[in-house]
Order: sequence, then C-alpha cells, then structure tokens
Amino acid sequence: MNQKSPFEQWRENHLYQIAVSPEILKLIAEAFQGGRLYEMQPFQKREWVGLTDEERDDLLDNYITAEGRARAIEAKLKEKNT
Repeated sequence: MNQKSPFEQWRENHLYQIAVSPEILKLIAEAFQGGRLYEMQPFQKREWVGLTDEERDDLLDNYITAEGRARAIEAKLKEKNT
C-alpha cells in the first residue's frame, strides 16, 4: 500500500477550500518536504487592551451623541489594539 506524504494528506484535506496557484502549491510542497511547516510557531494571541478610566471619561465628555461616542470609543480601541 502506498502511504501518502504529509503534503498529499494536507492537499486532500485543504485544497478544496482555497484556490491555490501552481507556484504557491509548489512552495507549500517544498515546505512540507523540508519539514519547515512542522517548525512554524502558531500565532501568538495578543492581549486585549481596553480604555483607561481617564480615556473613557475623556471620550464620553467630548462627544454629545451616542453615535459620536460609540465611534470615538471604537476608533480609540482599534488604535490601541492594532
């Protein structure tokens, strides 16, 4: 019985989910052959950074409407977490 390589197993399980150019597929196959995919570290989850009481109070004091406050808070959180 011919055992499938790790790349062939991956390709069967994942290829249908994504459109992959032949060049990219070749790079993925080479990475499997060299064992590099097994050495990759998973992405580190970043800890969420919220607003300080001072930041929150400042944003709430400087915007009159609920929509303005919501947009300002959203923008500040995005700035701190990207």
